[in-house]
Amino acid sequence: MAYDDQEPQRYTGYLIRRAQQAHVALWARVVSTEITSVQYSILVILDRRGQASQRELCDEVDLDRSTIADLVRRMERRGLVARARDADDARRNTVTLTELGLAERERLKPLVEETNRRLTEGLATEQLDALRDGLRALLENPGE
Repeated sequence: MAYDDQEPQRYTGYLIRRAQQAHVALWARVVSTEITSVQYSILVILDRRGQASQRELCDEVDLDRSTIADLVRRMERRGLVARARDADDARRNTVTLTELGLAERERLKPLVEETNRRLTEGLATEQLDALRDGLRALLENPGE
């Protein structure tokens, strides 16, 4: 039996978890020990959109409300984002990037790109494309 066919290496979830561990370790070495990849994705989304409600952030990064609320609160304390009540709906918080948040996003972008390059440098272009396509397909229908 080939190594790849043995348990637990033959399980997709195991491989995804190991790949995520490699990503987190590389992120901490290259990008930041203070801003996580999820927080960076929030900076990117806000840079692209200009502003977003916490609910919209939940949808874009696929996290629950309490997790997003905690992340936004921590990012607000660090001065990366600003939160305000929506003028039309007092139940809704609108989140925007601060100048510091935009500067951090711009400072981190090349480091994130370097991390991505290093994480996937062992893959041929076709393999990388297939991996991304496969992961996107898996996320569209996660076997619910």
